[in-house]
Amino acid sequence: MSDTDLDRLADQLLGLSGAEVAAVIRDARTRARASERELTLTDLQAAADAVQPTPDQDLLWRVCVHEAGHVVAGHLLRLPPATSARVTPRGGEVLRAHLPHMTDRTVRDVMCAVLAGRAAEALFFGDISSGGGEGMGSDLAQATELATRFEAGFGFGETLAWIPPDTPVPLLPENLRTRVEAALQDANRTVHGLLEGQQDLIRRVATSLSERRELDADEIAALFTGSGEPCGESA
Repeated sequence: MSDTDLDRLADQLLGLSGAEVAAVIRDARTRARASERELTLTDLQAAADAVQPTPDQDLLWRVCVHEAGHVVAGHLLRLPPATSARVTPRGGEVLRAHLPHMTDRTVRDVMCAVLAGRAAEALFFGDISSGGGEGMGSDLAQATELATRFEAGFGFGETLAWIPPDTPVPLLPENLRTRVEAALQDANRTVHGLLEGQQDLIRRVATSLSERRELDADEIAALFTGSGEPCGESA
């Protein structure tokens, strides 16, 4: 097996835990023993495909653009710098330092940054994939929780009544549901406008992610040369 073959397999398995990679190797060895021969690249490839198929390159580029949208929006909004960004065949993530205290301004800005992946997709591809809304940890889930906290958790809304932020939206009072939706729509419009003229910067970050798959804080910081600007005022 050549280094190129091993690099390709490592790229395919990016994002798996050490235990999962070990399981792939055990599966490959089992396949080789069953065929009464030495371990080959074919065995490793079959075991890898069973766990995590080779990623579609168009989809992988979309994920890179999506994550780049989060990175760029956070930078423009002067949120804590991203500490890492990565893409894998299973998706992507951007990590940044936690804000211990939030104001009404920072809640709006974080909502914008959370929705920025979808905005970047729309900007580059003319449509949005379902990835931003799949599961409890998705972008839409996080943005909805933030909007709910804004209105009924942090005391930034029209009422001081506290409501648990994990309350399902259909169970919220109708007037609160309306305000949450309005906040989400406002953040979505604002981040679309924020990223409208940033295609070159988004492409630069996305290309770097596509080539390296994972960027640390220093590598991300090196991609930026401009200054930030605040998100919209209404929420």
